[in-house]
Amino acid sequence: MQIKVNDLSYIYSENSKDLYYKALNNLNLTIEEGDFFGIIGHTGSGKSTFIQHLNGLIGLQKDRGSIVIGDFDLSDKKCDYRALRSKIGMVFQYSEYQLFAETVFEDVAFGVKNFFKGITEKETEELVKNALTMVGFDYTVIKDKSPFELSGGQKRRVAIAGVIVTKPEILILDEPLVGLDPKGKGEFISLLKNMHGKDVKTIIIISHDMNFICENCNRVAVFSKGKIFKEGTPKEVFNNGEELISLGLELPLTAYLENGLKKCGITVESDLSVEDFVSSYTKRYKGDKV
Repeated sequence: MQIKVNDLSYIYSENSKDLYYKALNNLNLTIEEGDFFGIIGHTGSGKSTFIQHLNGLIGLQKDRGSIVIGDFDLSDKKCDYRALRSKIGMVFQYSEYQLFAETVFEDVAFGVKNFFKGITEKETEELVKNALTMVGFDYTVIKDKSPFELSGGQKRRVAIAGVIVTKPEILILDEPLVGLDPKGKGEFISLLKNMHGKDVKTIIIISHDMNFICENCNRVAVFSKGKIFKEGTPKEVFNNGEELISLGLELPLTAYLENGLKKCGITVESDLSVEDFVSSYTKRYKGDKV
């Protein structure tokens, strides 16, 4: 499903002189089916407000833009939000706090019971088993455990299982790497890459980890003051580092290295992934001492 956003604006506390805040300001963005799409931006740039619009957690305000996702027109009063939310899975920051049931099975099964009325226990069990297996768990080992006894990384995988159990086409994640140790972060990234295009068609991720964004996303949007400041491939977005630094953002390591080498008279052209950066440097300067 393609996501098409046109002239989207959103105002918090519109009728309050002291609390009035325009979180989104005539924002335009298209996310194609199959994208691994990264969203970056400073705190308060509108990122979280934007993604909460995509499955109707925040409703469109009258005459302030439109969102069309596949066959769902969110400006249509007859839009079936239950069906939409079964197609768009949302995993919030610190998703372990989304867990609430006594067992992992009950937690993951909640989505099934919420969206699929009249489903049998056997069908529910099969969907839960598939979802837990998909995120790397042994179903028989994990299903009866309390989610609160698991590690941070495991809790987040359970939270994802609870979202993908309805087989959504789009998965949205808000800062999923925050607080994970290097091992947990590596496992989580591998999980997302394995799921993309196979189990979930489109992944949209908000992150302050520029190395992750650069290494894994095919498209990136930079949010600033409720608008899209810049959008394109990681190379296009991070190519002018001074622009992003002026917004209070960091650059991926490869962009820092390319910029630093350029100041020394050494030109390395890569797509900014680690593999391509190393390959480009090695091919061009093999045998040279720097």
